Amino acid sequence: MTTSEPIDIQTHYKKGAKQTSGTVGHLDASQEQVLKEVWSKLLAHFESTKNTPIKVEKSLVKNSGLAKAGISTSDTEAVEKWYADNKDEIKDIKNQLVCDKLYLDGNRDIMVPSTFKPLFGDSADTRTFSSAFWQATMRFHSPDAYVLKFVRASGWNVDKAFVRIRSSIERRITQEIDRLMWEGDTAQHNGVTQNGMCLHIGNDRLGSPVFIVTVRQNAPKLRSEANAEKLAAYALEKAAQLSRKYGEEALIVYDFTGFKLENVDLGFTKLIITTLQELYPLTFTATLLFVNSWLFSGIWRAIRGWLDPAIAQRTVVVKDVESLETFVDRSQIPVEMGGQYKYEYTYVYPTKEGNAKMFDTEGRQAAEAEFATAVDAFVKQTKSWIDGSGPATHDAESRSQAAAAFDTAAANLDPFIRAQFFDERV
Repeated sequence: MTTSEPIDIQTHYKKGAKQTSGTVGHLDASQEQVLKEVWSKLLAHFESTKNTPIKVEKSLVKNSGLAKAGISTSDTEAVEKWYADNKDEIKDIKNQLVCDKLYLDGNRDIMVPSTFKPLFGDSADTRTFSSAFWQATMRFHSPDAYVLKFVRASGWNVDKAFVRIRSSIERRITQEIDRLMWEGDTAQHNGVTQNGMCLHIGNDRLGSPVFIVTVRQNAPKLRSEANAEKLAAYALEKAAQLSRKYGEEALIVYDFTGFKLENVDLGFTKLIITTLQELYPLTFTATLLFVNSWLFSGIWRAIRGWLDPAIAQRTVVVKDVESLETFVDRSQIPVEMGGQYKYEYTYVYPTKEGNAKMFDTEGRQAAEAEFATAVDAFVKQTKSWIDGSGPATHDAESRSQAAAAFDTAAANLDPFIRAQFFDERV
């Protein structure tokens, strides 16, 4: 039986080579067999659950603002009344969302369509497991890559991998991650978008995007608990989706420079860790903790116990820019961290023009039909591959072609079903 192997993440960076063992195109016979068995379980689960959709019970979108009140942004009269009745609440920076700030500034444009439409004709209140699964795989060039993330994180244990995938998809449904990405920045806390707490800055030595979380910008007292949970889910999903064009992995750096006790939020930290482990295993090549504060030692003792083995072996504490250079060239490291990269962050608000494809109903229908066809073709080839009903070489080639068609269809559909990210506006 294939098992997980300890990795030395720093060695991979020093060699300038990504870990490829156990990834698409780099499977040995036993690993391929495990992948087949997990797919067999998934396909059976698709079939057994197709008539029992899962309810959206803990929507992160509907936990605040107009959405919580059940008001459509296209109902101008109801929107104006709600803002008039809640003017004190939305002026409070703890509760204010980006859409609230735009409204208060006189920008009444509808940035995304008021009616959210899930994929494959699912209702607004439920999703089928298979629909949510295929949407989750869209950020990968091959559905196998998504499945293998969970398989590798589960030590190549078929049952554990399947349970983790099932739990992950069910959480995505109950929290309505698809609608969260549909709403985009407009549903996010305005203060967080303004301070740039989490930014994509350059690439690491392996070519993956670098996301820097500036811990001193974390202000728990200035945002609600609901907005914190929404932020965690949105930031991680955004990072995962942006990594698609860079090899489906990213590097995350937590910059503890200048942080104080008022920035400490263990509840939020644990939420980030559990979300990473449950929804995005092995999405980040490494998690770096850039530390130069005595406060960190006590926090680290708590954090360390929350990490599963797959994340723990990829988490590295770096105390100076020289250590950080193992992972990121100095030219890509911000000046305030001892590097050479100069930038001035200014938040650019979303526009209707940036989300134009979301308003193109006919274009969405065509793109979704193309994606559905690609999914059906990949499922058909996967069944043949599992059954071994054709020559092994032919099955592999046919599946590879089906994965390529899936990749193209997913990329074409993407701008129709989610709002544009800040990183795509600048």
